[in-house]
Amino acid sequence: MSEVSLAGGGVIVLQRTEAKRVGSNIRELRQRLGLSLEECARRANVSADYLGRLEQGYELKVEKAVLDTLRQA
Repeated sequence: MSEVSLAGGGVIVLQRTEAKRVGSNIRELRQRLGLSLEECARRANVSADYLGRLEQGYELKVEKAVLDTLRQA
């Protein structure tokens, strides 16, 4: 079984281990770019609280659009 699946409406459903890996990658990239959590969240148009939960691997359902926006932030 795949760890990542795409639900209706462009929502990506992650298993816990994959969510932690995705979150870790987001945090690493954000830090490499020298962005604070708040600045990155502002640029991605999400709350800092949400981005923090995403980085910690607590968010198991993520809209593909949010990941695309974070990639461009």
